[in-house]
Amino acid sequence: MDLREDAEILTLILKRLTSSPDLPVLLVGGKPIFSVEEVRELEKSGELQKIITAAGSLINGSKRKKNRK
Repeated sequence: MDLREDAEILTLILKRLTSSPDLPVLLVGGKPIFSVEEVRELEKSGELQKIITAAGSLINGSKRKKNRK
């Protein structure tokens, strides 16, 4: 991100969204996950899938449209 011409603006937006100027590894439902270790711990405990699902996303599948079999 620091190589972009608009890096200063993006850093301000990032800080506003995450309360930190550091680039998170992952944003889920607007909430930052800042480290790979944190992602691994959440995945191992089963919490990552819960967080992703609660944010409205699907894992290993897609929603079926109404009236489709």
